[in-house]
Amino acid sequence: MTSVFTAFSSMRLASPWAPIGRIFACFFLTLAWSCVPTAHAHEVTPEQAAGKGYVFIYFPKRLGVLEVRPVSGGSTVKLRQREGAGGRAFGAWLAPGEYRLSNWDTYPWGDYASFRVEAGRVTDLGSLMPYNIGGYQEVVLPLRAAENAHVVDEVFKQYGSLLTSTDPITWTPTSVPQPIQLTQGYTGLGLIADMLMAHDRKVNKPSTIAQLKGATSTEEFLHLARSVTAPLYIHPAQDPGGNFYFGADLGQIRIRHADGNWSGIGMDTLHSLSAVAYVDGVLYAGSDDGVLRSSADGGQTWHDVRSFGKDQAIIDIEHEDTTWIVTTAHQLLTDNGAVRPDEMTVYTTQQGGLDALEKSREFLLEKKLLGWVGAMGQLVHGSYFISTHDGLYRYDLAPRQWKTVTPPSNITTFHVDPATGVVSTLLSKGAFSKVFISSDKGDSWKGVKRPPYLIADVQFDNPTKGYAIRAESGAFKVTWEIYTYDASADDWIQESKAPPLCVPQRVSASLPVYCIASDGSILSKRGNDWNVEFSAQ
Repeated sequence: MTSVFTAFSSMRLASPWAPIGRIFACFFLTLAWSCVPTAHAHEVTPEQAAGKGYVFIYFPKRLGVLEVRPVSGGSTVKLRQREGAGGRAFGAWLAPGEYRLSNWDTYPWGDYASFRVEAGRVTDLGSLMPYNIGGYQEVVLPLRAAENAHVVDEVFKQYGSLLTSTDPITWTPTSVPQPIQLTQGYTGLGLIADMLMAHDRKVNKPSTIAQLKGATSTEEFLHLARSVTAPLYIHPAQDPGGNFYFGADLGQIRIRHADGNWSGIGMDTLHSLSAVAYVDGVLYAGSDDGVLRSSADGGQTWHDVRSFGKDQAIIDIEHEDTTWIVTTAHQLLTDNGAVRPDEMTVYTTQQGGLDALEKSREFLLEKKLLGWVGAMGQLVHGSYFISTHDGLYRYDLAPRQWKTVTPPSNITTFHVDPATGVVSTLLSKGAFSKVFISSDKGDSWKGVKRPPYLIADVQFDNPTKGYAIRAESGAFKVTWEIYTYDASADDWIQESKAPPLCVPQRVSASLPVYCIASDGSILSKRGNDWNVEFSAQ
């Protein structure tokens, strides 16, 4: 049960984007993209390129505005978006000389290693990856990622006749750039509103991850970042020993062991592992660039099973008996630089394994999905459930048939209990929120009273035992609360509160409620107490 929004997010936020957090984050993320240049690089004439070299950069994660400046002084030049490479490549023709990175978005880069431009040659700056280290600080890390090594080849194909050499000048700095201090933008609502936002920012300042700030090389930084990457997806795989495997960013799988300790395994990719499954001793992982991999040795080595395309995020992997189900979502890079899903595809096979997957159904997604936390898929007792904002759909394995089982409302999120098969749905819409439950796989529905809003998640283990996570908004902070359902009164009772700046998640009845702190540390609830299971510091 993964989220399309989280599958498309490459930003490292302070939490794994609990549903309400994802709604807010997606809204502000969309606003943040408004400054990304959208004009594509145009064809140039030999006269325009004469005496110049071409500078190339690739953004494997979040796009940004990159400006460069001659070391000797002069005006800054903004690298422009290129056609191809999924819209993530940028470049510009520059006069020969030494240059420095000048600005990232609206922030000055600071003193850093320069790069050289020569006439008739391509200067390959490699990849830039922004990473939030907490404390309103961001490091934009220069990388030489093997998976992106040949993206620059498109430049040689396009401008081969204008170049005098096919040997690129490579920029390979090894030191970590100074963190960029992210500032508060203006609200546009006046001085008082700006002052309130500044106070809120001060009160809720997330902790800086000290070990990341102290990294001295890009290699060390990336290694440490991978070791503290928090679980991003709330539908983990589980092995017979009671270990849970959560997909995370930067090619990582975070493992919650049966004794409450956490560890991690991973692979050499910068992409998020947006879906995981554990079947007969083999671990499967799907990434947000469409690659499905498997490991039979606990994650020590990985093998590509198949690729669905770089613009397809694998958002779910399910297995029951001989049936496999894999769901992907097409990623559309919009004009303002944001990524949104516009279509989901469900692949199924009942014989032959993953190589025999065939399309079973496609779902077109609306452009405006305010309040939707993303697609979720769940296979329970021979029925596969998947949601869009408009509906809930069930695929029954035995007759191989789809059925619409939408309750009397739109859907923000849903949950199917793996033991009882009870389905619960939530429409999170403030005072108009609605909760429904079904004991017959969605053929009929019963409405129950909603928890107090703002509601992030509702899960029912059976018709009388339910849990909810909600946010209580104060003047300058949000307190996350956990509620339980009282069937006799058809009402909700507050059970506990999460620690400050810690967003709770409930995965299943077999795993304690846990929360992700603002620095990526993980706490779990035992009785009335919260205990640290993993510290990112």
